[in-house]
This record gives sequence, C-alpha cells and structure tokens, in this order.
Amino acid sequence: MDDLDLIQRIAGGDEKAMMTFYDRYFGLVAGYCRKLVHDRGVADEVIQDTFWQVWRTAAQYNSERGAPSTWILTMAKSRAVDRLRQLARRPQLDSLEDLAIPPPAPEGVTDKVEHRESMQELAHGMARLPDEQRRMVQWVYLDGLTAVESARRENIPLGTAKTRLRLGLEKLRKTLLEVGPHDA
Repeated sequence: MDDLDLIQRIAGGDEKAMMTFYDRYFGLVAGYCRKLVHDRGVADEVIQDTFWQVWRTAAQYNSERGAPSTWILTMAKSRAVDRLRQLARRPQLDSLEDLAIPPPAPEGVTDKVEHRESMQELAHGMARLPDEQRRMVQWVYLDGLTAVESARRENIPLGTAKTRLRLGLEKLRKTLLEVGPHDA
C-alpha cells in the first residue's frame, strides 16, 4: 500500500493504516526530532505529538504541496520549534526551595504553628497534582530519589520523568501562591 492510500485511510479513521504509516516513518521522524531537540525525553514527546497530528489532520494532506515524508517532517519541525520555544519561556524550577517551602520544623511555638500550616498547604497542593506528577515530586524532592531512579521506578523515559517533575513543580508553585494558607 502506498503512502497516499495510507493517508486516505488514516483520514477515514483506519487505525491499522496509522500503525503502518507510523512503522514506515518512525525512524525518519525520530532521527530528525532527536537532531533538533537534544533532550531525548522532549524529542520523544515531539515525535508522539507529530504522529498524533498526522492522525488528526490526515484529511488535510495535499499531495500537490509535497511528498508524505516532507509533510510529516514539516509537522515534526513545527512541533519541535514550538516545544523548544515553550521550554525557553518557562521559568526553571529546580527544587522545592524555589517554591518557598519552609525549612524543617523550628523551635518556637509560633514558628511551629506556622510551619505546620505551611506543611498543610504543601500537602493540600500535592493532593491537587495529577498522580504521575505527584509521585515524581514526592520521590525526587521529598524522598530523595534522583530523576533517573524515579524514571526507572515508573518505567518511563528520563525526559518524561523530568517533564512530569517540572510540570508538577509548576502546578504546585501556582497552587501554593494562589491558595495561600489552607485550613485543615
């Protein structure tokens, strides 16, 4: 089956055609994305986004504008550039200290009460995270695992673990800044 037939079938919702197209173009797209994006996890996300876009937009393919390989590589480049721009705009959160999490429990009664309230806010914020992000934040910043160890524990690529961790920290920071003191 040629590429044009596959794309037409994909446009009609044929999952088997999509898998054939994926198998045919995965190596090309993966090699291209990994050259553009030097973080393997982020590149893998771009690859996934590219094939998801193929699935969603196959009906818009126009053979007069280029070959299927050109079409998919154009999508891959667009997704990669978008992702790199997105990453460049985001502030980097490297630790819970960036969230202004209080230090270990202090000595004075007033300080202990404030610390307890802060820890309750942290627990509330953690509870609001998606499970996969909460686990990453818990393991890396509260249990002391490395991102590599956490990725292995979840059986996911390191880049995916780092993305979940970063997103979790960003959501946690936003929650803590917006919610303020939380009554338990």
